[in-house]
Amino acid sequence: MSTTDQIAGYFSGRKIIIPLLIGIATALYFFLQDYDVDAYNSISWTATVSFWLCVALLTVVTRILGYAYRIKVLSNGQVSWLRAVQIIVLWEFSSAISPGIVGGTAAALLLLAREKNIDAGRGTAIVLVTSFLDVLFYVLAVPFMFIWVQKTEIIPLEIGYLTRETIWKYFTTIYTIFLLWCLLIGFGLFFKPKAISKFVMLFTRLPLLKRFEDKVATWGENMIQAAKAFRTESSTYWIKAFGATCIAWISRFMLVNCLILALGNGVAAAEIFGKQLVMWAALMIPATPGAAGMAEWLFKGFMNNYFAHGQITSTTAFLWRLLSYWPYLFAGLLVFPAWLKSTKQSQ
Repeated sequence: MSTTDQIAGYFSGRKIIIPLLIGIATALYFFLQDYDVDAYNSISWTATVSFWLCVALLTVVTRILGYAYRIKVLSNGQVSWLRAVQIIVLWEFSSAISPGIVGGTAAALLLLAREKNIDAGRGTAIVLVTSFLDVLFYVLAVPFMFIWVQKTEIIPLEIGYLTRETIWKYFTTIYTIFLLWCLLIGFGLFFKPKAISKFVMLFTRLPLLKRFEDKVATWGENMIQAAKAFRTESSTYWIKAFGATCIAWISRFMLVNCLILALGNGVAAAEIFGKQLVMWAALMIPATPGAAGMAEWLFKGFMNNYFAHGQITSTTAFLWRLLSYWPYLFAGLLVFPAWLKSTKQSQ
């Protein structure tokens, strides 16, 4: 199968059917669960509400531009702004139709492989480094969060059958995994890539992991390629790349803050930000595309106290997904034909 056929398979119309149906069913369930038309009377439709809704829209744009700028930095300017935005939209589309832990990595490799100014090794290195920078942001943001808030402020007493302690244990476990992974990748990228590759290969000797030997070997080769590609880059280069990562992730989280400021009581900005860091760890596990269902359920469990009525909570959760998830399902299908044509002409 050619690269064109492979990538076309990721962005076909039928790919969005299941995520779309799950998304619609989830939205309807949470919307109708607490349905009460009188609840909307609690919202004062003032200029302040309109302002924060506009800022919420702006965070969607800055998130895309942050990711796009990171692609430009990591490619040393070999990708134009237009092409970088197209890649990010398609990357986000692939993530939207994949389980959280899978993300859009496979599609990203194919997307960058189509760029004539980026060879296969550099493209693979870029994907690995973007993953590292994303996790690095999370690993650094969590301890910084605890400077401003406490555990009891960001984790509800219970969410359904989950108690605060259960959520806390799960969160700390996921954080520890991310921290170790970040240290492993960071050490490999900047110090001893071959040593890290050999170290990880040792795990494939275990009977349960033996079947992943080829994939782990490929991962190790990718690590070595990435280290060669980025080892000589300056500190300014990495500051720009990580700065772009911070802009994108802060924009992602500020979207919820803005929606709560518009429709609820969102004055506790640090607290809401912290809640999202805990939620994000949980959203890595669901097997549903884009964590559909789990995202809305967690939003209601974590954010319900900021609203006067459960109906407003469900409405805000819907707006959150409408701006952070749904657009990419359709934008990807719209952007893909133009991007495919332009990359074909450039090859």
